[in-house]
Amino acid sequence: MSIAPLLRDSSVERPDKICYEPSAEPDPEAQEYLIYFITGNPGLISYYQPFLSRLHRLLTSSSSTEAARFHICGHSLKGFEFSKDDENAKLPKRPLSLAEQIVFQEDLLYKHIRSHRKRTGNTPKVILMGHSVGAYILLELIRNHGDKIDEGEEDFDLIGGVLLFPTITHIAKSPLGMIASKILSIPYFPVLMGILAKSLSSLLPTNLFHQLVKLVTKFPEYAAQPTTAFIKSPMGVRQALHLAKDEMDTITEDKWDTEIWGAATAEGTNNRDTINSNLTMYWGQKDKWVADHTRDALIKARGRRTYGPEMEPWKPVMLRDEEGMPHDFCTTYENSNKVAEKVKIWVDDIIRNHKRAIS
Repeated sequence: MSIAPLLRDSSVERPDKICYEPSAEPDPEAQEYLIYFITGNPGLISYYQPFLSRLHRLLTSSSSTEAARFHICGHSLKGFEFSKDDENAKLPKRPLSLAEQIVFQEDLLYKHIRSHRKRTGNTPKVILMGHSVGAYILLELIRNHGDKIDEGEEDFDLIGGVLLFPTITHIAKSPLGMIASKILSIPYFPVLMGILAKSLSSLLPTNLFHQLVKLVTKFPEYAAQPTTAFIKSPMGVRQALHLAKDEMDTITEDKWDTEIWGAATAEGTNNRDTINSNLTMYWGQKDKWVADHTRDALIKARGRRTYGPEMEPWKPVMLRDEEGMPHDFCTTYENSNKVAEKVKIWVDDIIRNHKRAIS
């Protein structure tokens, strides 16, 4: 498998983006799929390298997707760039809000699609994937996509979404959310902590500070390295805390209508696309960033029934983990591989459901 960027001006060596493309030459008989991944907070795409790499290998070697070519891409959220010396990073002068992160990710998604069209002459079918607050951003991108179609703007087939450990309602009511909301309400807390993090990290040589990070976090090298760079970065800590505060204030009630959740099209079809019948959500068993009662209420109100006379195939599949998988699954090789194996199955299901819907 080769690793190559979808965008002409990108490089996989840069820590703010990861892109995998098929190693084989384009096949006119194969369907092209773009899986666009949106990170959680802190928004460092480097944490997800083992997960996305494993997922790409599973999809490209799958006998059930022989006639498909998979492109997987993801970017760090804006403001989490590591070095102000990187001319391509275009570091923001202030931390970005959740709404601004949504716009940033949407712009990147459309750039990938336009670049793909220019290089290949065709438009890939798109599957969105998000972790934690990235799942909230994912749902907003789905809503914006529908609005763009209604307004006659550029269209593409958005055929499904996978939401991993989603924090999409009432995050402030979660065990850690209740603590974080109180701390983050302290005036200028993100600014002060950003200054403190840079000051303390500058007291030690980088190598020694990195070893301290590994000791405290117990992260493997692939996760410890971006954590060290994140703490020492010009804006990282401040951006993460600013975004976290905005999450507490913004992520409250279920804000999406029946077009997103699928209830508006009980036959499992949609005159715009089939996204509403192709959402899979995967919650942790004891996720400290998700309150059990808010999760269960959302599953009851919006989830697909998988038994009884009313199967409701137009609604999202909502699954609860039974293996004790942690919210930060992406910080170990073992959990990254396990989640990738699950996601591969869900992606195959999305593709099969989409083919069934348009046949």
